Amino acid sequence: MIQKQAESMGVHLFQKEVSGDHYERQFLEALMELKVKGVNGVVFGDIDVHQNRQWSENVCRKAGLKSYFPLWKIDQKIILIDFLGLGFKAVVVALDSRFLNENDLGHTIDDKWLDHLSVLNSGGKNPQITYCGESGEYHTFVFDGPAFRSPIDFRMGEKVYREGFWLVDLQPSE
Repeated sequence: MIQKQAESMGVHLFQKEVSGDHYERQFLEALMELKVKGVNGVVFGDIDVHQNRQWSENVCRKAGLKSYFPLWKIDQKIILIDFLGLGFKAVVVALDSRFLNENDLGHTIDDKWLDHLSVLNSGGKNPQITYCGESGEYHTFVFDGPAFRSPIDFRMGEKVYREGFWLVDLQPSE
């Protein structure tokens, strides 16, 4: 599905498998490959988690690359409103069950989602949910928007519960 995103946006996709105990080393190796290909910097979508930014800056520094954080410290609700206002479309593909429930999996990110998060955050019972899922509350797949030549067609696969997280694989539409 990531390949389909890249194709629809007309961008080259560079993927490397990274995992577990060797994540940083593997990530650094991938950055070094990109540097050899002429890449000078990396853009990250981090908003306000300092540890993530520090890690990204550190690994880029080791690779001799610049790191950019265009969303840093922008209000997450504003980011989400702007995302929707620009015409981007996304679907929830993973969520932390401490914050959201199985019924939220597969939900399209839209004004109703924004309202849903606002209601959940106003209740006082649940831990606060960041609007963009910056603390890992949920993850999405963007399937349409102004950068796309055409929307990515998909169907929902099986929902799976694993170690406190609800996940769903998206399948290409036939």
